[in-house]
Amino acid sequence: MGGTRKASMADVADLAGVSAMTVSNVINRPEIVSEATRARVHDAMRELRYRNNLVARSLRLAQPRQIAYALPAQDAVGNQYMDAFVHDLAESCQAVDRNLTLVAERDTEALLTACEDLYFGQSAAGFVISNLGPDDLRPAGLRKRGIPFAAYGRTGDAFASPWSWVEADAAQGIAMAVDHVADRGHRELAFIGADTGVVTMAQREIGYRDACERRGLTASLGRIVHCGRDLETGVRVAAALLDAPEPPTAIICVSDPLAAGAVIALQSRGLAPGRDVAVTGYDDTTLTSFGAVGISSVRQPSAAIAAALVRLVIEQPETPEHLLLPPTLVERSSTDPRA
Repeated sequence: MGGTRKASMADVADLAGVSAMTVSNVINRPEIVSEATRARVHDAMRELRYRNNLVARSLRLAQPRQIAYALPAQDAVGNQYMDAFVHDLAESCQAVDRNLTLVAERDTEALLTACEDLYFGQSAAGFVISNLGPDDLRPAGLRKRGIPFAAYGRTGDAFASPWSWVEADAAQGIAMAVDHVADRGHRELAFIGADTGVVTMAQREIGYRDACERRGLTASLGRIVHCGRDLETGVRVAAALLDAPEPPTAIICVSDPLAAGAVIALQSRGLAPGRDVAVTGYDDTTLTSFGAVGISSVRQPSAAIAAALVRLVIEQPETPEHLLLPPTLVERSSTDPRA
């Protein structure tokens, strides 16, 4: 070590050939780390003359009861599903005698600093992050700092990532919607997808593509539209699809607001959702039931996801867990069999 800089947890991790999280576990929860790994970490600490600060050492004696959730950026069009998820997360915390704390920092560095202060200041035992992009910097930043966390969703590293994550199988969910309308005789499908950087949205499109290819619906691969997620956009995009020379007979939507917009576009043309054109949504929010039309929608297992995330934050398994939980399709009148 050059100069007078004190060795950090990251220095110990590099010398021992382990992660910073493992070093943190050796200090705070040695019982979950193998004897051989503990010995390597202790050897590295002695060689570097590393001394953990008093606050971090005291974590062995007094674990905080709070689990913190890093709130995603406020959604201008609203996100009923994520609003409900926060309630499920709070209930999952309470079920294991924990409390949910919210962190509102948006800037990545500011968020990481806030998490570091909360964790090493004994105000939070760990963190849940969500809405991950393919190159999201938050997971690697938390891991480098030795801060326990679990992610709702994956980055581009997916199953190779060295941290735990949980999400619903988005590709499977959309594939279920495709199979549902195809089983009802629809051959001309369209997909209205969201133009966002969140990995799960890309997975939904993958599910559509794979299912169409599997069912031999090759023409449907040419009807993929990327757009915003709001209801007004759903009306506009669905109208354009319906006015095309070869309109679809089924519209698979990446969200419930888009599906609701598609239903409005159908009704404005005197078409009946289900009988004339099938429509499916995603998330099974309250938008699936308005007026006389019920929208078939993919339901995510929000409560199970929240419970798994809380467990992973508390347990911090040595081997990261990557959990894809199965969604379900709730059938309503928007996909009633064609006459």
